[in-house]
Amino acid sequence: MQDNDKTVFVNDEKDDSNKKLEKIYAELGKVYYEGKFEDPLPELLPFFDEITKLKNLVKAPQKCPQCGNILKKEAVFCGKCGYKVR
Repeated sequence: MQDNDKTVFVNDEKDDSNKKLEKIYAELGKVYYEGKFEDPLPELLPFFDEITKLKNLVKAPQKCPQCGNILKKEAVFCGKCGYKVR
């Protein structure tokens, strides 16, 4: 029975290590991207393009589909025409 407990413990450590590794990879990528990626490796360019596209979407103000009014980020209804946006 103690052997099984040790096995579970080792697996938990492995899972924690995998999570930490993924976090470090993500942080490394962010640092590299934000460093203006001078002379990036060609295989990384699609990642940079996707990140840039997503960041622009997040920054773009949301507009009411009915009247085009710029909405506040947390808006449920348009403040101009009352259209329910969520």
